[in-house]
Amino acid sequence: MANLFHINSPFADAVRKLVQMIYVGLLWFLCSIPIVTMGAATTALYEVLLKMVKNKEGYIASAFFGAFRRNLKSATPVWILLLLGEVIFGVNLFYYAVLGGGQFPIQCAVFTILLLVVQIISCYVFPVLARFENTITGTFHMAALLAVRNLGWTIIIVFVQFLTIIICWFFLYFPVMFLMGITGYIQAVVFEHIFERLLIEGRVTERHEMGKRCED
Repeated sequence: MANLFHINSPFADAVRKLVQMIYVGLLWFLCSIPIVTMGAATTALYEVLLKMVKNKEGYIASAFFGAFRRNLKSATPVWILLLLGEVIFGVNLFYYAVLGGGQFPIQCAVFTILLLVVQIISCYVFPVLARFENTITGTFHMAALLAVRNLGWTIIIVFVQFLTIIICWFFLYFPVMFLMGITGYIQAVVFEHIFERLLIEGRVTERHEMGKRCED
């Protein structure tokens, strides 16, 4: 029993990693408050968590803020484009589905699909930004390809994100400060598996141009 609480025991390692997940989730929450910086914060979150999967995260705060500053310029326009897409498609879906009284089934189906596509791409965009240097177009292209090629994993990732939203909704958004690091780590395990497989297969090269790393 004494070994259970030893500083180098598996239990102590698990607790330490859980605390780190919560910590990086809190940093993400604080840096996301201005809203416009949420893209950079999310990219920094995944960059730290992807390293954490391989036990290479180092000091959490310095790693997070370093990634945040480094990705602020590239992640912000990506985030704004995604946000605009969600708002435009979401408003149209609300208009046709709710205000339209169910009289526009085709429009409802179209905007539901478009909104779902944006959501799925957004699942991959920020982890891709965290792992690979790319253009905005290349980032979206790679995110879309990975989402399609890894459909099974995509379903799991979407489920985890949906579950996070449901939990936060029922608890008035308070747990988001703690959940993002935990659920983000679960997703990071999946993303790391996908990225490593691509690297092994030679499909991608870290910190390389999109045109050469998305070729079949």
